[in-house]
Amino acid sequence: MNENLYGILDKVLKSEFSIEGDGSKKTIKLGKDAEHGKMETHSIFDGIVIAFIDININNFDNVFFEDKISSRLLQINHCAEGRYSYALNDDKIVYFGKGDLCVNIYDLTKTVSDFPLGYYEGLEIFIDVDAANEPIKEVIPDFDLIELYESLEKSKGYRLVRANEKIDHVIGELYCIDERIKEPYFKLKCLELLLFVSIASESKTESISLSKKHVNIVESVKDDLIKDLGSKITIGELANKHDVSKTTLKNSFKEVYGKPIFKWRKEYKLDYACRLIEKGQLSISEISKKVGYSSPSKFSQAFKGHVGCTPSEYKK
Repeated sequence: MNENLYGILDKVLKSEFSIEGDGSKKTIKLGKDAEHGKMETHSIFDGIVIAFIDININNFDNVFFEDKISSRLLQINHCAEGRYSYALNDDKIVYFGKGDLCVNIYDLTKTVSDFPLGYYEGLEIFIDVDAANEPIKEVIPDFDLIELYESLEKSKGYRLVRANEKIDHVIGELYCIDERIKEPYFKLKCLELLLFVSIASESKTESISLSKKHVNIVESVKDDLIKDLGSKITIGELANKHDVSKTTLKNSFKEVYGKPIFKWRKEYKLDYACRLIEKGQLSISEISKKVGYSSPSKFSQAFKGHVGCTPSEYKK
């Protein structure tokens, strides 16, 4: 069932991948031994597959590439953790994060531009509108997938709804369903989601797109922040270096990474410290200096606040 949708993977995945399972449930492993993560997929109608995504990608370009496809493909994405972005055209990129919901046309939004945080968890519903339209009409006679597709096509190719209680209500239970009722429940929720996104323009939406120029500036600032973790640097210095206002820099950085600049840097330092501890090549004191802390005690306090235990406990 839905072999045409699974066949699209050859057009969008650059990395090695494997598909395991049969029937309505299949698991797609990305990379050798699932090094980039996996997607648990379920065929729920002809032309519709739901995928639960759990991936870790340091270099997006090593895993995905974008190619035109012959099918008219709609996607509904919900972000549970991490951040995701769409390239809208040659110059604009839109980001969404935890709790956000987006419906988009594959070929107009070029699917995904990046996973800025290097990881992503969520769900995605892939819809071949020509194959799925009649099966959906049998259940909801007044609903037309092709009309939804064409309405998006006439606008900007996507509709983004920021996290709110309505989305939580519609989506939340999809992540923790009893195996015994998954298949019929997924069908019900898919229908509910389609109805929800069809009127999403009537609800409060917020879509902030960044130019590629500002995205490139943010990436350069990120490189400055991690090049020397012990360096003291101000937002004013970063803004002057990259010829951008402090307000624009702060807003653009938060849009890409979902956090203020120095909150992101602090968490990056502590996550990096975790990796150094796991390698076991440096002492805790050496690691604290390497990630920019003036004393092991301050490092230990910050580490415990972020990880939930001291560096010494983490090492065990």
